[in-house]
Amino acid sequence: MPAITILHTNDIHGRIEGLARVATLVERTRAAQPATPLLYVDAGDSEETSVRLSNLTKGTAMHHLLSAAGCAAATVGNAAPLRYGHQVLADHAAAARYPLLLANLRLPGGAPVPGVQLTHMVAAGGMRLGLLGITTDMEGEYEREFELKTPAVLPLVRELAAALRQDGADAIVLLSHLGLAADRALAAELQGALDVIIGAHTHDLLPSGEQIGSVLVAQAGEYAQHIGRIDLEYDGERLSVRASVLPVPGDTPPAPAVLAAAAEQEAQVAQFLSEVIGELAAPLDFATDRECGVGNLLADALRERMQADLALVAAGQAFSMALPGGPLTRLALWDACPSSANPAVVSLTGAQLVELLRRGLDLAFAAERPRMLRGQARGLFHLSGATFHNGQLLIGGQPVDPAREYLVAGSDWEFAHYGGYAAAEWRLQPRYDMPIILREAIEQYLAVHRPAHVPLGRLGAAWNALDEQP
Repeated sequence: MPAITILHTNDIHGRIEGLARVATLVERTRAAQPATPLLYVDAGDSEETSVRLSNLTKGTAMHHLLSAAGCAAATVGNAAPLRYGHQVLADHAAAARYPLLLANLRLPGGAPVPGVQLTHMVAAGGMRLGLLGITTDMEGEYEREFELKTPAVLPLVRELAAALRQDGADAIVLLSHLGLAADRALAAELQGALDVIIGAHTHDLLPSGEQIGSVLVAQAGEYAQHIGRIDLEYDGERLSVRASVLPVPGDTPPAPAVLAAAAEQEAQVAQFLSEVIGELAAPLDFATDRECGVGNLLADALRERMQADLALVAAGQAFSMALPGGPLTRLALWDACPSSANPAVVSLTGAQLVELLRRGLDLAFAAERPRMLRGQARGLFHLSGATFHNGQLLIGGQPVDPAREYLVAGSDWEFAHYGGYAAAEWRLQPRYDMPIILREAIEQYLAVHRPAHVPLGRLGAAWNALDEQP
């Protein structure tokens, strides 16, 4: 009887050693059943900004490692495109020796984002398996912040599944990064259209899967601690599907191929990071409770890059340490600036700008440590193109005009809702410079300012001055 085994992971989030152990178990399983083909797939979020190798490569290294682990297909999670923009997916696809499946993230004209494909057909074990992939729309975040289209999932999956059936698929498997509740709802609505949903995003461990009518929903926890297993048999009329979960013991020997791929990526990154990218005229300090040099450097870089009237940036969301004076290596900059935030520019009235600065220069607010910053304090806003002098906020040397529109540079952290600075009723529409992140913007600024001079003294008596603004 035609049969195939699918092994699956999800939400690995940069656990390189865990992935290496997964690869060992994939190969052991393959060797134990030579007569039954095995397909290893991943349901997204292998990347992780808090893991150095993943961070320094914008997640691309993880796709080299998944390839070494024998991955045959994957869908796209939210860890990379939400931080770096959809543009990074083309790099991921170039690194992956498997298709990246993503049907519901589209360019404004409706075309799929570069680097992905909607569906994939696999022929093995006498069966034809139709695969498709979808991801969460992050509650409209992609449409609001990145001007992408996220078509409704239910009719889209129904249409693509029908096309795969028409092309001869014996079974349809959806790789979903929607989360368990959404997967359950899809399964209930797509009886007869889908056979299996392999899920992710909510990090749920389903030991035997969940059978919802004729659709099996599976998910394998998180962090490469488990592997999901799905066994399919097809007699030409009826499909039999069984799900289980395999633990990944910590003493499992890591697969040499994955470790070798990680070492190769580390070597390439080390060479890249050793390059001198610029020069600082003096050391730049870092602080979250006062004005500091690295904050001013970032503000200068963003104002010039985005051709804005002024720039404002929170030092703590971008930096974690000071920068030395003299020649500066990429390693020194990237270690000091681990942020994945993107340069942005937005139009603000003078009145809105003053309100934003009141928030960004509030010492108590600056001391907060939001979860998104992983224990780092926000830090104070830093300015370029604007100063406080004799109790006044000056922009380009002139007092701020409450009614005038100013072009203000910053990052998504200062302008998007999750930063907590801008009022929701302003309905700001920033323009983002994707897929550039802050350290890359600084590097490009330093390339044309050698050495870079970064003066202090821009905030002055900012707190008193803001209290006197209209």
